[in-house]
Amino acid sequence: MKLKCVNIATPNPSAMSRFYSLVLGQPCRRRAPNRFEIPAGGAFVVITHSDTKTPVNPDCCGLEFAVDDVDAEYERLLTAGISVERPPVTYPWGYRAIGFRDPDGNNIDFTAYVGKPE
Repeated sequence: MKLKCVNIATPNPSAMSRFYSLVLGQPCRRRAPNRFEIPAGGAFVVITHSDTKTPVNPDCCGLEFAVDDVDAEYERLLTAGISVERPPVTYPWGYRAIGFRDPDGNNIDFTAYVGKPE
C-alpha cells in the first residue's frame, strides 16, 4: 500500500493550488473545474473546492515534507514571499525543520535528518 494523495478542500482552489505549486516547486495540473493536482514525492497534493475554510487542527495533523536542505528551502520560501513562522531549528532527535501555514491556516513542515547531536 502507498499513499496516493492528500486532499485539501478550500473556498479558493485556484489560489491554494498556486501556493502549493510554489511551495513544492512542482507544476500544478488542473484536472477538472476546481480540482488541481501537484506532485509531491510519489503522491499528490490535491486541491478541491469547498464552500467553507476548515483548517486541520495543527495539534492533530499537518503536512510534513522531507527536503534535502531546510536552510535553502527557508531562504527560497522567504524570497518567494511566503511567511515562515521562525528560522530553521534543529531538534534533539536529529531533525532540522521549519514550519509555516498555507493560506487557509493548515500547518506545513519541511524537515531534513541531520543526525543526532553529540
